[in-house]
Amino acid sequence: MVKLSRRSQLILLTIASWLISFTANAGNLTATVSSNQVTKAEVFQLRLTYDAKVDSDSLNFAVLEQNFFLGQPSFGSSLNYVNGKRSSRSEWTIALKAKQLGTLTIPSFFIEGNQSQPINIQVSQDNDLPKPSELAQIQSQLEKKTLYPNESTQLKTRLIIKADPRRLQNVQISPPEGDGFTVKQVGQPNQYQTVINGLEATVVDQTFDIAATQSGEQQLNSLGFSATFVFGSNRSGTTKLLPVKIAAESLSINVKPKPTDSNNAWLPTTELDLSQTWIDAQGNALDSNTQQLAVKVGDSITRQLTLTIQGIEAENFPNILVSYPQAVRQYAEKPQFTQLENGATQMTVQQVLIAQHQGNVSLPPVVVEWFNTQAEQKQLSQTSGLKLKIEAAAMGTPQPVVIAKDQARSSDSNSGIWPYLTALFATLWVLTLVWHIKSRINVMPVKHIGTEEDGLKIQLIEAVKSGDHAKTQFLATRWLKNQTHKSAATINEIHQELQAMAASQYGNQSPAWSNKTLIKLIHKLDKQTQDKTTKYKLPKL
Repeated sequence: MVKLSRRSQLILLTIASWLISFTANAGNLTATVSSNQVTKAEVFQLRLTYDAKVDSDSLNFAVLEQNFFLGQPSFGSSLNYVNGKRSSRSEWTIALKAKQLGTLTIPSFFIEGNQSQPINIQVSQDNDLPKPSELAQIQSQLEKKTLYPNESTQLKTRLIIKADPRRLQNVQISPPEGDGFTVKQVGQPNQYQTVINGLEATVVDQTFDIAATQSGEQQLNSLGFSATFVFGSNRSGTTKLLPVKIAAESLSINVKPKPTDSNNAWLPTTELDLSQTWIDAQGNALDSNTQQLAVKVGDSITRQLTLTIQGIEAENFPNILVSYPQAVRQYAEKPQFTQLENGATQMTVQQVLIAQHQGNVSLPPVVVEWFNTQAEQKQLSQTSGLKLKIEAAAMGTPQPVVIAKDQARSSDSNSGIWPYLTALFATLWVLTLVWHIKSRINVMPVKHIGTEEDGLKIQLIEAVKSGDHAKTQFLATRWLKNQTHKSAATINEIHQELQAMAASQYGNQSPAWSNKTLIKLIHKLDKQTQDKTTKYKLPKL
C-alpha cells in the first residue's frame, strides 16, 4: 500500500471536490409529450425540463416548424432547498399539431452540452370530425349579370356558421373584389341566430354595391372565409383544431361597351325618376298643375328637384345646371344624396330664384338624358317649366332719371365753382368714412363660428348690411328653415322687415328703411333659443 504525503492527499481531495461539484451542477435535459399517437387535428403538449436555471430563450423551437404547427411556448423556473441542498429547474411547455400524416420526429434539443432524446409521433387520420362544409357555408346572389360602364348592381352575401361561434379562432373574411369593378359595403352586417335542419346557426347577411368600370367579360370574386374550429373532448381531455377555408366564388359579369353615340352625360340605368316641387316665398308648395305664378319684385320662389337613379353611384350623378333669364337671380344649394332601401340613390337640389325685374318670364324645364339598359336606347326625363308674372313691388317700380343733353350742358356752364367744391367735400367725406371703417375693423374681436347654423346667421347679417336684398332673401330662407321651433311672432316680424327691405330697394318712392331693426330681430330670434338652451344647463361642479 502506497502511503501518500499530506500534500498529495490535499491535492486528491481538491480534485475530488471539483468532480463532485461538476456532477452536482451538470443539468439533465428531458423531453416528454402528452401523447405519441395523435390524429392530424389533435393538439398535444411537448414538455422540456432542465435541472438548472437558464434563460427562456435557451431553447429554439423553430426546428419544429417543418412538421408541426406551434403554439405560444410557456416558460417557468424554480429554486428549491431540500435538507440544505439547493436545486434549480427550468421548464418549457408548447402546444403542437401535426401538419401531415405518418411518423413525425421531434428532434433532440441542446442546452450547455446536454441533449434530450428524440421522440417519434404517430399521426393518423381523423374519422370523427365534421366536414368543413358542415361547419360553414357562403351563399352569394348577384342581382344583375349584365352591366354597362358606370352602372352598378347589388351583391347579397350570406355567411352561415353551423357551430358555436365561441369555438372560432383566427377568423378572416375577405370582401368581394375584382379587376374592372369598384366595391362598396352597403350599411352594416346583419347578424342573427336561426335554426337550420334542427341545428342552431349564426347567420351574417351583408350587401355590397358592385359598379363596373370597364367593358368586357369580367370576373368578380365573392365573399371568402377562413377560420379554425376548436373541438374539445371532456372524456379524453383532448383538443382538436380543424382549419376551415371557403374560397370566394367567382362570378362572371358581362360589361357591355358604351354606345358609340353616347355623350359625356352617360347615365346607364334600368330606372330613372325626375320630379320637382315649386315652393313660394311663404314656404307653401304649389299645385303640380300650376303653370303661371304672380310674384312681386324681390319675392323668392324655390325650385326643388329630385333625381332618383337605380344603379348609379352619387359621384356619377349629373350636375343639374339651368340657364335662367336675367329677370331672376339664382342661388343653388349643395346637392343632398340619400341611399334608398331598394338600392337606388336619390339626389335633391334646391334652387332659390329671386325676382329682379318686372315682366312676364318663362322659367325653362329641366331635361335629363339617360340610357335605358333594359330597352337599350336613350330616353329623356323632364320636368315642366313655370311662367312668372313679375309685378312691381309694394311701393312701385323705380324709374330711371333721364337728363337731356342740353340741360346737362346748361347745368355744367352755369354751375361755376360749385361742382368742384362739391367734389372736394365728397372726396373728404369718403376718406373720413374709409378711415372710420378701418379703425372699426382693427378693434373688432374675431368671432369664432361654432356651427354651420352660426356661420349662416353671420352671412345673413353681412348680406343685410351690404344691402343685397337677393342674397339676403336667399340666406334668410335657408336660416329660417331651421328656426321653426322658435318664436313665431319674431319670425313674422323678420318677414315684415324683409318685405320692407324689398320695398325700399325696388319701390319708386324709396321709403326710408334702416337695417338695424332687421339685424336686431335676427339676434333676438337667435338669443331666444340660446336662452332656452342655457336654462337647462347643469350647474358647475
